[in-house]
Amino acid sequence: MTSSLFSHAPEPEPEGARAPVADVIENCVVPRETDEAFRGFHEYPHLWWPAEFTDFGEGTHVEFEGGALVETSEGDETEIRAAVQEIRPGELLELEWNPGTGSTSVSIAFTAEGPETAVTVRHTGFDTAPDGAAQREEAGALWRNVLQRYARFMGAR
Repeated sequence: MTSSLFSHAPEPEPEGARAPVADVIENCVVPRETDEAFRGFHEYPHLWWPAEFTDFGEGTHVEFEGGALVETSEGDETEIRAAVQEIRPGELLELEWNPGTGSTSVSIAFTAEGPETAVTVRHTGFDTAPDGAAQREEAGALWRNVLQRYARFMGAR
């Protein structure tokens, strides 16, 4: 085959598309009306948030403060876990998880089910993270444990 002055190099193969990473969806039902269920989640995480899911471990104080979910160590070191994007008391809490790191999003919805409240956590955005599958696995374990502890705190059996 003779090369032509006008021949072009073959088109490069497109990069393989990454497989989509599913959202994490966890839920629980607590024996409280929506306003009280929301307050238990938003105002009292320091009483129920599992220490094994904090950066500082045992003795960590977890609270929503200044528009963020903040962890404070016994030595007063702080770590911002999430930035609050939207808050509708009794209905919804939207968070930017691990802000500033190409973060993911968390939506916590509170829905009345008779005298009880269904609490649904949806953690999204793993597709854009370089290690999205690993982050999704960690987030799944986190939210399962967080909701179990929260539900017990709120009186669920």
